[in-house]
Amino acid sequence: MTDKTSATYGSVSRLNHWLGAALFASLLIVGFILSYDVLPDEQAGEMRNLHKATGTLVFFFALWRVTWRLGQGFPPAASDRAAWELTLSKLVHGAMLLALIIMPLSGILMSLMGGRGIDMYGLFTIPAFAEMKDFARSARAVHGYAAYTLATLIVLHIAGALKHAVIDRDGTLRRMLSGQAAV
Repeated sequence: MTDKTSATYGSVSRLNHWLGAALFASLLIVGFILSYDVLPDEQAGEMRNLHKATGTLVFFFALWRVTWRLGQGFPPAASDRAAWELTLSKLVHGAMLLALIIMPLSGILMSLMGGRGIDMYGLFTIPAFAEMKDFARSARAVHGYAAYTLATLIVLHIAGALKHAVIDRDGTLRRMLSGQAAV
């Protein structure tokens, strides 16, 4: 099953993009809410369990998403771009793909290495590993840095998409919304 096209993104790539955007944005928002302790302990505990279970599932989606994107490649730029714009675009896209893996993986390791299993919606529990507090602390730090990095990359990505739509008017955003090639 291929989704490669020369000028646009195919349906699988667009589904991966928008589903991933919704999942990662939701998990980021919940993660920030949890990290700033704005909820009562009981609500935070329930939300944390859902965050961990969903993050674990999203990790497998992220593996698929990144593998698909790397296998498909990226369509060429919709219009002529300055070298710095092409470089920045490649850096942001590459960093986002990396963050899509690092973010959930570090969260999973933080929990399992911290001696806490992951309750998968009451269906089963992924058991904790032998507790390794230093490793769990490192995974927690990576998870935190990855959250802010991913949030920054998302803002840059959206800013780039808006620039293409509003200033350049080059059809770049249309390719991801509808699959239509840039005109």
